[in-house]
Amino acid sequence: MNYYIINEPCGAIRANARQLMNNNWIQVVLGVALYYVLLVMVPEFFQNCVSFGAITQWNGYLQQNQTISVIAAFYQMFFSGVFVAGLCSFLLYFVRLRDINPGYIFNGFEYYLKTLLLMIVMCVFIFLWTLLLIVPGIIAAFRYSQCFYVLADDPKKGIMQCINESKQMMTGNKMKLFLLDLSFIGWLLLSSIPMAVLMGILQPDDNTISYFVIMFVGMIPVYFPIAYMQTADTIFYEMLTGHMRAADGTSHRPFNEADYYWNNGGGNGSSGNGDNGYRQAAGTPQQPQGVPQQPQGVPQQPQGVPQQPQGVPQQPQGAPSMRPLEQDSWTAAPAEHPAPAEQPTAPAEHPAPAEQPAQTEQPSPAEHPIKTE
Repeated sequence: MNYYIINEPCGAIRANARQLMNNNWIQVVLGVALYYVLLVMVPEFFQNCVSFGAITQWNGYLQQNQTISVIAAFYQMFFSGVFVAGLCSFLLYFVRLRDINPGYIFNGFEYYLKTLLLMIVMCVFIFLWTLLLIVPGIIAAFRYSQCFYVLADDPKKGIMQCINESKQMMTGNKMKLFLLDLSFIGWLLLSSIPMAVLMGILQPDDNTISYFVIMFVGMIPVYFPIAYMQTADTIFYEMLTGHMRAADGTSHRPFNEADYYWNNGGGNGSSGNGDNGYRQAAGTPQQPQGVPQQPQGVPQQPQGVPQQPQGVPQQPQGAPSMRPLEQDSWTAAPAEHPAPAEQPTAPAEHPAPAEQPAQTEQPSPAEHPIKTE
């Protein structure tokens, strides 16, 4: 399978995300909020409010005792992968089919064991790269960033196949994804101000229910840029796989909704140019980036008249062959020339076929009995 180098600017990818989320912000934000509640707030609740299984140890870096919840640790270990895969499935359904159902967050339970093993293997690889330096660990995180998209896209694939495909996809694209995610930093910082203000004014105790209520309410503005960023990352994956492509000459001019279209895949959502579904049928082999420019001129030539442009009806040389089309320009031409109109009357003036029965009136057959006398 061929993958693509993303040359489109980050602004064009964000514009596609905004176009997709138009009139769908609330539904997408609800799905993303459900994901973060399950993945972040539930472990936080076990960490601060559930004393069962808590372990207190000395943190030498912070120079203070730190309590670690065994339940929270096991929860994150066994359920983080399944919810990440569910988020990828939710976003792929939204981007491809415009099908927004927060219940898709739980799709990862259908292939739970694969999500668990994939998360473990991916974390081990990133940890090993981090042992060298922080920067190689960050690069490794971007290298394996598409693993769960690959698994959610095709759950039949194996663990190492998902990892290898993510490595191939991100070859030459890691910096582009880093810049794309970095472009949302302003929105994330701005949206986190309400939560910081609420926490600073109310100052709730972190082991009470009110703390989580205030945290959830304060996080509501943050869910919007997070949903925005996750949608842009999903569009980035669609561009990597070739499901979504840029039209010719769109990288250096302002974004237009007709600049991008979906090439193939399992969805029937409407593309940017108004088509319903992907431009090509499912199963079409992947083509290089320059190939989509060729089919644009093919519809201009009809199958039966490859050498005649669309303006042929204005040329009288093709009049005899174009008469069956009964176009206005051609029906007026026989009216000016009466010669073709007289042709049907010529065969009607010759009575030769009609006079043949008169030959039976000859008396030759009737004279033979007279000779017998």
